[in-house]
Amino acid sequence: MSNTIAVLSGGFSLEREVSLNSGKVIKQALDELSYNAIEIDVNENIAQKLMEINPDLAFIALHGPYGEDGCIQGLLEILGIQYTHSGVMASSIAMNKVMSKHLFASLDIDTPIGYVVSKKQIMTKSGICMDYPYVLKPINEGSSIGVYIIFSDDDFQNISVRDQMIIEEYIPGIELHTAVLLDKAIGTIEVRTKNKFYDYEAKYTSGLSERIFPPEIPDDIYNMTLHNALKVHKFLGCRTISRSDFLYNPKNHTLKMLEINTHPGFTQLSMVPEIARLANGMGINELVKIIVEDSV
Repeated sequence: MSNTIAVLSGGFSLEREVSLNSGKVIKQALDELSYNAIEIDVNENIAQKLMEINPDLAFIALHGPYGEDGCIQGLLEILGIQYTHSGVMASSIAMNKVMSKHLFASLDIDTPIGYVVSKKQIMTKSGICMDYPYVLKPINEGSSIGVYIIFSDDDFQNISVRDQMIIEEYIPGIELHTAVLLDKAIGTIEVRTKNKFYDYEAKYTSGLSERIFPPEIPDDIYNMTLHNALKVHKFLGCRTISRSDFLYNPKNHTLKMLEINTHPGFTQLSMVPEIARLANGMGINELVKIIVEDSV
């Protein structure tokens, strides 16, 4: 058992509040498991704090840029501190939706058609060769932050556009999430939301989404989610845990992989703990213990 575990949460990204909530859940689990856990709200002095504490392990509860894109992982490598979840390369590739699209294609995994567009192209609608509806999303954010489904010109009125974004074909259908733990795909869950899609509000507001397990999809599609999630997890060299997201269109029986998340959330509403509970009867404490023990 590690003597001291630094729980890294908060940080600089737009997912700061989600990260703080994940950190609290993880800290509580570590306390109940009798680890010496110290919660750190990550800021520009994180290197100094870590050198002062000199933990045996850093449990990464950060989300978004600087937390799950290889940055904090690189710092921990330099400091010689062991850490949870995936390493620098897997984290950086998975976080970048352009790179991950190329990865899926190279593995013969179907993914929505999409390409990078500039802010000028979006606002002037020049160079956009895609009919409505389509999806606009940031290249490197999580929790569906900055994701918009554009059904008509009217939908441009209240969007915040980045310098570069991905425009992607809109896939109607069923939202699916698959968890991989210790190089085994442990289950897939279906999400139904009251919003237009499974956006930030639906993810983190109780009552706005419903989880279905087992998902109401054909067996071959369920098995394909498990197979593809594990295939990408292993190819990337992900460590311990990951979550892959899919959309299944029952009208044409197609499954599209959207992304792989190397640092899935640990809030009370997060998907991986829910999958572990429903598919394997595993509580938060057991899941946290497995992650710690696989990281030291």
